[in-house]
Amino acid sequence: MNEPTHPTHPYFDEALGVWVLSRYRDVMAALRDPELWPVAARGEDHQVTRDEVGRLKLRAPVQDALAPHLEALRARMEPLTDGLLNALRESGTVDLLTGYALPLCRELALLVVQAPPEHSDLLVRLSSEVFAGTGSPDDSPLRPGAATATAELERLLADGPMPMGEPTFVAVSQTTPRLLANIWAALLDHPAEAARLCAEPALWPAAVEELLRYAGIVRCIWRQARSPVQYEGATLSAGQKVLLMLASANRDPEQFADPNRLDAGRRVPVQFGLGAGRNSCAGGALVRAAIEISTRALLARYPGMHAYGSPRIQAGTAYAFPAALPVVLEPGT
Repeated sequence: MNEPTHPTHPYFDEALGVWVLSRYRDVMAALRDPELWPVAARGEDHQVTRDEVGRLKLRAPVQDALAPHLEALRARMEPLTDGLLNALRESGTVDLLTGYALPLCRELALLVVQAPPEHSDLLVRLSSEVFAGTGSPDDSPLRPGAATATAELERLLADGPMPMGEPTFVAVSQTTPRLLANIWAALLDHPAEAARLCAEPALWPAAVEELLRYAGIVRCIWRQARSPVQYEGATLSAGQKVLLMLASANRDPEQFADPNRLDAGRRVPVQFGLGAGRNSCAGGALVRAAIEISTRALLARYPGMHAYGSPRIQAGTAYAFPAALPVVLEPGT
């Protein structure tokens, strides 16, 4: 499913005008290097949102705001998954993205930002518009609408309990369900590993990391050198951009044995599905809980489910995920 490129030595891509790092050790070093500054694909500097070493200024406050509520959110997720699974049809085909992942994560996002009920539908609609413009070309008609929706979300969530309310809401309600769909597609391709998780629940903590390694949706991120930086076989000048190939690093055979195989029992030291270190996802603990709870419930309820055709993949330079995930559900006996 849209396999990442094979990791190679650092090289300069003449067409893009950037250095490309794709090996695990190079990407890890780059993520730890404060001289490689986060930038957007079009070169926008993130200086205003970063501290002196490139960390998100509000990353720690987001984690602090989420931490006291994680157990309560986990407890709320379990009845949410049960209700949504009860509503799925057990004959014909079902799209797991629209029928399960999206409604689950939208309810979770509303809980996270403690949205007033009267704002729920509006927040969900605005987040959909923001996500629709993600990665679209500069001349896309979706971009102005996404910018307007972003501003409105920021206004509505500015006084809420969650720092970075707008990106947090979009990440939970829109990005996380696509990640779940990608993970479920991987398990559909590896039914033996899905059955193994049902039979050996003690594997789940390690399996979540393996699923993030194998099926993360972020393919790459951008950096810019603030001063000369050296890697094996590469010297980056100040101002040069760097493309970190996260998906390729997660499949580096020097780091992971048989990297293109999903192994629910694999011990994964560090994977880049949610970033790493100072650049890791501020809501990583919540995302991991959502992966485990929703997937365990799905596999337990429908151990015989199977794909209906091939998932339609929505892909860009920086991401890849199923635009739909049609399956045939078969409940256990």
